[in-house]
Amino acid sequence: MHHPRSNTAALSYRLAAMLLLANCVLVLVAVILLGYATTTSSRELLIAGTVLAVAAALLVVVQWIAASRTGCPLCRTQVLAPKRCSKHRKAKTLLGSHRLRVAIAVVFKNQFRCPYCNESTGLEVRETLRSARGLEQSQDEGRRRI
Repeated sequence: MHHPRSNTAALSYRLAAMLLLANCVLVLVAVILLGYATTTSSRELLIAGTVLAVAAALLVVVQWIAASRTGCPLCRTQVLAPKRCSKHRKAKTLLGSHRLRVAIAVVFKNQFRCPYCNESTGLEVRETLRSARGLEQSQDEGRRRI
């Protein structure tokens, strides 16, 4: 299992996943509200649905920016950004979307499987060997000073 290199990378995965899920919900609510507003001829609901649709469009842009920092630790492909790259032959979808499956996995399981290389990635940052050695050396130097 692979891990992101820093806490900020793990945070960007979570942020981009939550924005993608919020955008899916917002689009669904806007479509339902606009459909209901047209059948009932309600001007207030039509305005509210239009505002939600515009907010969803703005949220798409914000999500694309956040997703630009969500590269797979192994293949470096952005897993939460819309890409036209070839997917792994065993990559699974959720409601026809690879990104939605990754976003659900990030939010609820704290790990995901890359749809491009099919490798699992956990979102806990693993302590690297270099930082562990540096920590041991600094502790040894502190003991020598005493």
